[in-house]
Amino acid sequence: MDLDPDDIPNLRTAIAAFLQELKRHLPETEIQIIVGMAAGADLLVAETALDMGVRVEAVLPMALEHYVDDFDDDTLVVLKSLLARRDVRCTELRPPPHPGRGVHGADAAHRNAMYANLTDTLIRRASLLLALWDGVSLPLPGGTADTVLRFLGIRTDANMPADSIMLVDTAEDTDTTEKLVYWIPAVRSSGTQAPTDRQPCFLRCVGDNMLLMQKVMPESLAFQLNGLNRYNREYRELVASEGLGAKDSLLASLPPDAPVNEHMMLADIDAQYVKADLLAMHYQLRSDLLFRLFGAMTFALGLAYLIYEKLTESRILLIAYLVILLGGLGTYYVLKGKHWFPKHLTYRALAETMRAKFYLRLAGVDHRVNAAEVLGLSGIDKFHGFGWISFVMAGVEVPDVRAETVHDMDMRRTRCVEKHWIESQHRYFTGKVARLERSSRRIKLLRNTLFVVILLVIMALFLFGEDMGGDEQHPGISLRNLLTFSMGFLAVLLGAWELHQDKMATRELLWQYRNQLIHFARARLELSRFATPSRRHEVLVELGKDSLMASYLWTIHRYHREHEPPTGG
Repeated sequence: MDLDPDDIPNLRTAIAAFLQELKRHLPETEIQIIVGMAAGADLLVAETALDMGVRVEAVLPMALEHYVDDFDDDTLVVLKSLLARRDVRCTELRPPPHPGRGVHGADAAHRNAMYANLTDTLIRRASLLLALWDGVSLPLPGGTADTVLRFLGIRTDANMPADSIMLVDTAEDTDTTEKLVYWIPAVRSSGTQAPTDRQPCFLRCVGDNMLLMQKVMPESLAFQLNGLNRYNREYRELVASEGLGAKDSLLASLPPDAPVNEHMMLADIDAQYVKADLLAMHYQLRSDLLFRLFGAMTFALGLAYLIYEKLTESRILLIAYLVILLGGLGTYYVLKGKHWFPKHLTYRALAETMRAKFYLRLAGVDHRVNAAEVLGLSGIDKFHGFGWISFVMAGVEVPDVRAETVHDMDMRRTRCVEKHWIESQHRYFTGKVARLERSSRRIKLLRNTLFVVILLVIMALFLFGEDMGGDEQHPGISLRNLLTFSMGFLAVLLGAWELHQDKMATRELLWQYRNQLIHFARARLELSRFATPSRRHEVLVELGKDSLMASYLWTIHRYHREHEPPTGG
């Protein structure tokens, strides 16, 4: 908060350079800065971002009428002018309880708790932290050092290291999914001075009190940013070309009297759900087409060989075989290079995450389900092309946990979730399981029928094969050859169908639907038994975790059908 005035022009340049680098990696993605709007570095970042066309979400640690106590007259004018801008969204965090005393009369400890709450909010909602810092570890709760160290995982409520922080330069670009801080060394107007030779760099934690400094953006971060930008670019391009189907909006499906408030950010979650769901459906249709092409190519090759072997030894069949083989393989691998299948899995995982977050937010228990933690436990974030999902998740995190806790017992919200999420999903998965089980039974019956027919043909050939050799039904084609061709044809047909089912992972899909049905059926049953709000919310929390994990595990199984499991570097 006490920046050296002489250093401000350099800091402004460094902030602008950082935002420009983000824009270079995210040209089709809207960037948003979440900032606490304190005097000094916060306001400098907000001003610079707005001048560059970057939206700002101002998160105040308390109501503005109380927050003004921390500003002098000139700085207060700057704060209010920024908050009045149309490209600034303001969220006022609910203060922690302090019996018998108003916020204006709050003691230092209570006010520090408000700033600590702001730190927790920034850490929970940020994908990348920008810190104007002197590099000195201070114990002040909610201060710059506290925010940096907590974001990197060095400092927690249970672990408050007293040792000074070691800053070590490194040229090594380690592949990491850990959180990163972009550090712009700043000079204080009083007190400690940052070393003048320090340059802006990325920080990552490598121990209890050691931070590695890397001057260039880590490749892992650049890869994730590019994946995030591709997600937004593909959506815009497909919308512009009208290449997407009808959207399924969760918010639009709610009744007009649904207990929805603007601070819940349901519109933000719904926007990401619609985007991910449409892209998932788009690429699912194309990946299914690719798998059908593979099955058809296999069947055509087998059929061409059978005709050549059993009916006629024509060179035309050999040419046809070669054309099918080369043309089919070429087409398959060209289309496979478009990555339709992994995109389908990535976007579906994101869509289902947004669906769960939407209804958990509506119920007021979203803050009790750490979707990023479930994502990490499943290991799916380590898969190639999945890591950027956490950026979208962080961007729609609940703005104020304390505000959600106050509304935690609103039973109207819970009832709405039960009707529009649990009942709807229960019906959906019940229908899907029944349909897949019927299909599975039909396929099993067909398989058994084909097996019996093949056995009958073999028995006929064994008993009457010699007599069939001279009885020709067509010039040059004997009855025996027709029977053996029929037997081979049925075997090829069965094999191609089994291969197609294997590529479509029908068994894994049925397994996924059954698991989800079990989770929603159990939640439905428990909610019919529990009357107290706290118990009902516990059911929703567990359902959220179970549903998310089931979606991620299904994605992993489907991914492994086409790719090798990820390995450590």
